[in-house]
Amino acid sequence: MNIIDFHTHIFPDEIAERALSQLSEHSGDYRPCTDGTLSGLLSSMEEAGIVLSVVANIATKPSQVIPILKFCKKIKGRRIYPLISIHPHTPHGQIKEVVKEAKASGIYGVKLHPMYQDFEIDSAGMFPVYELIIQEGLFVVFHTGYDIAFPGNHNADLERLARLAGHYPELKIVATHLGGWRQWDRINEIAGFENIYTEISMTMTEMTEEEFLSILSAFDPERVFFGTDSPWTDQKEMVERVLNLPLNDNLKEKILYKNAISFLQVYDYSK
Repeated sequence: MNIIDFHTHIFPDEIAERALSQLSEHSGDYRPCTDGTLSGLLSSMEEAGIVLSVVANIATKPSQVIPILKFCKKIKGRRIYPLISIHPHTPHGQIKEVVKEAKASGIYGVKLHPMYQDFEIDSAGMFPVYELIIQEGLFVVFHTGYDIAFPGNHNADLERLARLAGHYPELKIVATHLGGWRQWDRINEIAGFENIYTEISMTMTEMTEEEFLSILSAFDPERVFFGTDSPWTDQKEMVERVLNLPLNDNLKEKILYKNAISFLQVYDYSK
């Protein structure tokens, strides 16, 4: 069975060690399972049987937007699907240029993190960014729910995501962590939206199998992707957990591969 990981992170080789060290200070019990480099991820993928990883990048300041675009263009290939990032304070003209260049390079995804980038998901100030993403036919991946590094922060609460999804039904949204990390008691806020997809990273490590299956059942089975948030969980272990779930093989294949390959419209790895 082919497998796509819809949520991973890597860094340029020259900063990977420093970046992981800094992030590990706020990652609780989660420790890096790779060295945070491209080669480290590819090695992990090989061991786990993963054919493609979606790599999420986060611009924590406007000056990082262009370097991230260049990094995405450098690493994009048959095994890696990178996501650009837009900082909310980036001049709109530059945002348009970056989005158009990304699209021309075959990159159709944008990663936004409301905590690290200090914006509320449903803020009207972000509407021009969302409208541009819609106009260019891109999708947006949000960190949603709670974040262990930002206690008390409500920028990515599910109620905010629901308001955004309702305001822009044509905006194609991927909500990470099975809808919203550690806000699974509020999952019904978003589960019914046809423009919201999700992935399952860092969820099976947070709950019982019974709880996971209950939350999973709230989503349309066509809109759920496999994800690990590598390096913060081990790809091989997470693949094995999905394979061991009491789900039929057809649903497992949808989650592990078919839904993502249809969504991303990239290579057919079954050939």
